Amino acid sequence: MTEFKNIFSESVEIPEIVVKKADDAFAKIKMEGTDVMKDTTGSENMKNNKKRRLFKNQAAAIAGICLFAAGSITAVAAVRHVWSRGMQGNLQATDEQQQVLTEQGVATVYSEEDYGNLAVTDGNVTVTPDTVIVADQIAYLSFAVKGYELEEGAEPCFEYVDVYLGDDPDSEDGWLNMSASFYDGVVSDENGLAVYDDGTMLQSDENGRIISHYTDEEGTLQFVITAMVSDYDQSLLGKTIHVNFENLGTVYKAEYTGVMEGTWDLALDLSDVSATTNISVSQKIEDTPMTLDSIDISPVSIKINYSVEGEVKSENDNNGVPVFCGVVLKDGTRLPFMSNGGMSATDETGSKAYVISAFDRVIDVEQVASILVGTLSEADIDMIEIPITR
Repeated sequence: MTEFKNIFSESVEIPEIVVKKADDAFAKIKMEGTDVMKDTTGSENMKNNKKRRLFKNQAAAIAGICLFAAGSITAVAAVRHVWSRGMQGNLQATDEQQQVLTEQGVATVYSEEDYGNLAVTDGNVTVTPDTVIVADQIAYLSFAVKGYELEEGAEPCFEYVDVYLGDDPDSEDGWLNMSASFYDGVVSDENGLAVYDDGTMLQSDENGRIISHYTDEEGTLQFVITAMVSDYDQSLLGKTIHVNFENLGTVYKAEYTGVMEGTWDLALDLSDVSATTNISVSQKIEDTPMTLDSIDISPVSIKINYSVEGEVKSENDNNGVPVFCGVVLKDGTRLPFMSNGGMSATDETGSKAYVISAFDRVIDVEQVASILVGTLSEADIDMIEIPITR
């Protein structure tokens, strides 16, 4: 039976991301996986069970150490494609990167087309798909939420969010892993410090809590989802993904307070365009039974393919499946903490292992000189640089 380990980062309170920046980054990489996914109330749900209570995942927005601006992408579309505010913050893409991925068909900007029939209204609140990016086994989705009057200083929250493939939310074949939150306007600057997405420094209220920027100038909220396959050989390309939202409220210290009841169900056809490049590596990972055979890397995600000679031990042991940490660029720039959640898996025979990871920014694959993987212990992570040759 295939063993799956989910390593999406846990929720953290906003002040902790400023005080414990480095700890959050390491915790993201070292997150212990299980065969089931846990919601933030502590109850266990098999993978993406029918109802999932969601809370804040602030670490995902600020885990990076450097903000990468790809200098080698020169093709710019005649039409200026603008991703949603939430997607820009989630993946920190430059204008050129947004143009290229949209022109390639990897990214879809729904607000540029007549997709009004996809908007769903319940009560005074309308949820509309905005920007969707697909990278074979990972999909990034942002939604505009209009009509919800958020109390000043409060953190918005859907009580439940369900994401699945196909038409049956209870079908195991359609289960997906996912991480999601309302976008709060906080990103990492080029020094890895948490700042607002306009580059200004963070501010605190009278109680010492970081002031978040959930709404834009029109009062619109952005909800961002990272959805990932639950089977390492599954693909999202060309599939229909269902996203069901239920009830709106606020959350404080992991306690949800309902404000309004409602349901907003959407179905989106994902792009079938792949921007993934397969690169052979064939390098033994020292002091482990693992050989890194190859990588499947896109501008926003990576899959690492290992072969195994011996027993794969716990992910908290140095002989466990090495996790993805980041990349080194050809100009020497190191991005060691760009992993933004993922999963590891071993096949039925135990002779193959896989790591799938989302990124917290867009990169130029052609500029990647090495990838960084880490073997874990209870107290630390040993980062290993693996050169990439083409």
